[in-house]
Amino acid sequence: MTANGSRKDISIDQLTPGMFIVGVDVPWYRSPLLSHTRLIENAETIQTMRQHGIRTVTIDISKGADVRADAKEDQTARARTDSHSTIAAQPPADPSQPGTGSVQTLYRDAHDTVERIFTQLEQGAPPSPTATKAVVSTVLMRIIDDRAAVMTHLALQKLKQFDGSLATHALDTCILSLVVAVEIGLDETAQAQLGTGALLHDAGYARLPRNLVQKRQTCTDSERLLLQQHPALGAPLVTETDGFDPAVTRIVAEHHEREDGNGFPSGLKHDDISPLAMIVGIVDWYDGMVSRRGGRAAMLPSTAIQRLFVAGQQGQFKHTLAESVIRSIGIYPIGSLVLLNTGEQAMVVGINPGQRLKPLIKIIAGPRGESYVTPLPIDLAAQTPGRESCSILRALDPVQERVNIALYLDEISSEAA
Repeated sequence: MTANGSRKDISIDQLTPGMFIVGVDVPWYRSPLLSHTRLIENAETIQTMRQHGIRTVTIDISKGADVRADAKEDQTARARTDSHSTIAAQPPADPSQPGTGSVQTLYRDAHDTVERIFTQLEQGAPPSPTATKAVVSTVLMRIIDDRAAVMTHLALQKLKQFDGSLATHALDTCILSLVVAVEIGLDETAQAQLGTGALLHDAGYARLPRNLVQKRQTCTDSERLLLQQHPALGAPLVTETDGFDPAVTRIVAEHHEREDGNGFPSGLKHDDISPLAMIVGIVDWYDGMVSRRGGRAAMLPSTAIQRLFVAGQQGQFKHTLAESVIRSIGIYPIGSLVLLNTGEQAMVVGINPGQRLKPLIKIIAGPRGESYVTPLPIDLAAQTPGRESCSILRALDPVQERVNIALYLDEISSEAA
């Protein structure tokens, strides 16, 4: 029995239909369940949980059935039998889950899933909780395993995208939001809410004319007012679908609200805005700046970070949340080309959250612009002995410097595959 008198931890073998679970012994992103707070309705659900490696669950007997006395005796006998087996069951491969292999495969498969979600939205179907969880859980798991590889591939995708779709922006916003979630230590529930809300934040655009959405960078004032209703149009799509947490609805409804009250559609301010919605709003704003849209060139990531810092200082965003996003993405985000105090050029390949001005870099060219055959990796927070101490002077524009950043990112991405 837990500290809460109505809750108790039991074996998966004691779980029966009619019990109300409030927790399991695996993380949300490794679980087959959309929610870990739910009534168990059938034996098939229990079998699926067992196949995914769940061994212990917490039940609330004030909301559902308790363990039968005879089940407790059966469990004692089963425990003696199970003690002879030391190999825990592993979750089976699920072909419906986006990419379980390389980061490239993960991104491609996740993108295909998100494209289907938005196509279905345009056709009038509700968003699928199962499909959204498949994307969010797989992305989150990979970020936890190797955040640098995910961010490197995302930077590479930005260079290859000429005019990203709603699905592309949704997936990229989801990835960056989950990076922030992991960096600032959100719990599993909040991670799931944030990732799902980020993936669906622009769902309301599916209820507007496609030609209007596609030209949103060059629309008239009246068209802009209509476009600004997309949060209000998207929220009911989530609310009216079973399986989504109310926090997800708030993210969809409030991601364009601003700390100073100058957002839309409701003009909320300060603590009236969900912190998770504010995080998605910040990431959405940042991703919009570093993406090509409507023929507009993408902004350098480092320049976008500078603008985000100013926006936080000026009160457009809650400055503590803006700082959290900057700390997560980096002052010099992965993929940035930088000039060192040695005159050399380097590409940022990783960040040090505790020392944001000292990322991990690969020096790719000398002071006279000569390319190094083998880029030199350096952690600016832990300088290499026997070499002049390096520091970043400023970010460079790869186009002006005629440096093919995509080539280097491709190599790094392939190494991480």
